[in-house]
Amino acid sequence: MSYSSDQFHEDWFFAVDKDFKAGDGTPANWAAGQPQYWGEEHARIVLPFPPSTVSLNADCTLLAVALEHDIYIYSTTDWSVFQILKGHVSRVDAMSFHPTERGTLVSCAMNDFAGSIEAEPTIIFWNLDDQYRRALLVESTVQELGKRAAESVASGLEESESSWAMEKEEREELGNSIGNAITVLNIKSQAHDNKKIHGRLTANFGSQIFNSKGTSMAILPGGGPASNGDDKWDICIWDTATNEVRLTLEGHRDAIMWVGFSPDDKLIASVSWDQTFRIWKHDTGDLLYTFNSRGQNWTGGFSKDSRLFAGTSGEGRFWIWDMAHGLEVATHEFGGDWCRALDWSPDGKQLVVGGQELGRLIVFDLKSQVKVQERMLSTEKCPEKVRCMMDQYLEVSSVQYLPGTHKIAFKTTGDQGLEVYDLRENKKWRFAPRQDENKDCGLEFLVLAHRGLIASVDGKAIRFWKVPFGEQS
Repeated sequence: MSYSSDQFHEDWFFAVDKDFKAGDGTPANWAAGQPQYWGEEHARIVLPFPPSTVSLNADCTLLAVALEHDIYIYSTTDWSVFQILKGHVSRVDAMSFHPTERGTLVSCAMNDFAGSIEAEPTIIFWNLDDQYRRALLVESTVQELGKRAAESVASGLEESESSWAMEKEEREELGNSIGNAITVLNIKSQAHDNKKIHGRLTANFGSQIFNSKGTSMAILPGGGPASNGDDKWDICIWDTATNEVRLTLEGHRDAIMWVGFSPDDKLIASVSWDQTFRIWKHDTGDLLYTFNSRGQNWTGGFSKDSRLFAGTSGEGRFWIWDMAHGLEVATHEFGGDWCRALDWSPDGKQLVVGGQELGRLIVFDLKSQVKVQERMLSTEKCPEKVRCMMDQYLEVSSVQYLPGTHKIAFKTTGDQGLEVYDLRENKKWRFAPRQDENKDCGLEFLVLAHRGLIASVDGKAIRFWKVPFGEQS
């Protein structure tokens, strides 16, 4: 029996099998006014079509949203469109604002999705002030230029030795084709003087594109080698001051899923399907440690003090290693198959990990070496005949400790809920579509801590929700 994501969304009814609870076993309670549903958000940005990725700038005043091959820049003051960046000719797959320069953005179109045009993977650097001063031809001008060019071609054919008279429909078709070609050239011209790299950005599963200071950027050079094979997968560290490759990290032999920098900027970690996690020195590029697993690896993350590194694999297990000596300090069987989202608590004492198997999420305590919280959804309200096929569509795709709080926020694909749990107060929040709403897929969420907001991203809108931060926590 075949089963699609569209069928899943029709059959899915939210229910919880295992929920958060206090240390004495008291079940988590809803915070005041919870749960909330789409349409009840504090603010929203309505999108013309589904976004492929989003990014907030350093001071959270600008929001970049990739919509097909364009990048829309929104103001988070009034949620209006600030400007539109045009330069890519295929869908933008990854992007990130510079961590310290509010108007600097880097983006990538890898040109590897279904229907992509023939083009090399391209990384583009943007300075928003410079782009604002560059004009783009309006659609009416492009149409007029296409029409004139078609008429000129038609006149030339009539005067040729063959005396070919083009029909009206043929002229219109030719004019449209020329107009499309002009549009592509015009889009490319908008980023003509921008720095470009033939390569790809590491955008999967919470990867970091920049280090914390913005002096280095991780890129994958050229086009993508074949996955699930034995090809050379290198990582280049781009120096943002000199605009050149400073280091090349060699050794991986299969697809690289995650790359990140330690908070103190001394180490780089990479996670690959070749069953290895690798730790490199940021200053020299020397390989410091290689940790092995027994399956495809998915994501990783350094503790906030840079002392520990955690990594997950497709076999449903995660590990924690000490960075001073390269020793394994903990490992845990997550359960199910993939676990592809994680984050460290600010004090480095706990790790939250999310994955598949009915959107399972656990909080692992490093000292006791046990899970102290577990949340998992249930299919009990769904049609019985399809329950066995539904668990694979529910996955915690992103998770984060909210700054200045004891809260964790997480997004569950399939269900499409963005949820928050306060570990200290044993309270929970949920922001989700209603049962009869179209649950367009969205993997990410955004945090605007200084505004007391988190934002869910779906195929129709970016929705901003109020959550207590800081002293309110």
